[in-house]
Parts: sequence; structure tokens; C-alpha cells
Amino acid sequence: MREPVTPVPFGTGDRPTTVDVEALAATLRDEVDGEARFDAGSRGAYSTDGSNYRQVPLGVVVPRSVDDGARAVRACTRFGAPVLSRGGGTSLAGQTTNAAVVVDWAKYCDALWRRACCAAR
Repeated sequence: MREPVTPVPFGTGDRPTTVDVEALAATLRDEVDGEARFDAGSRGAYSTDGSNYRQVPLGVVVPRSVDDGARAVRACTRFGAPVLSRGGGTSLAGQTTNAAVVVDWAKYCDALWRRACCAAR
């Protein structure tokens, strides 16, 4: 059973003031090779870090590659959704929690690679 989704207010000025979370979730599931988690359990798990802060995210994307993460960010941009990049979630001051789409790099993107553009220097 799908939980009801209400538009979330965001943005100022010329930016969108609401995010269609259901449409964003569907788009991310279509465009991202990794995981797109918008269920209550995943959102609850990513709402905390090592601090006392709790901010429930719009959803969570676990990209399988850097390009996958870039596709997720582009999709979020089209919907006007804020994005929060997260590593291990070990912050002690709330930096890894926010009402945004959390991109969690820790599961699949766990190594640094030297890009061809950098190797040419």
C-alpha cells in the first residue's frame, strides 16, 4: 500500500515552491540505475545522523556510479527538489540530514577513481 504523498513546500523567488514527490520518485526509479527509496522506513532511517537532529528526507537515492548520481541530481533539479550528498552519515552536527533527496554514496561508490581529465595534467 502506498502512503499518501503531499506536495512539500520549498524554494523562494523563481524556484518552485512545491515538489511533486510521487512524480519525482517515479522519475528517479526510471532514470537511475541504483536504488530510489521513498518508503517511510528508508526515509526514517536517513532522518538522523550522529547528532540530535532529525530531518525526514523527501527520499533517498543510492547510486551505483558517479554518472548515476549525476542523473539523480539532474532529475531533482528538473523537479526543483533540494539534494543532500551523504557519505557515512557520521556527522555530529546534523550536516547529513535535511528535507531533501539524500544521495547516499556509501553502498556502491566506495572507492575513489582518477578521471581521465585529471590524469592528463
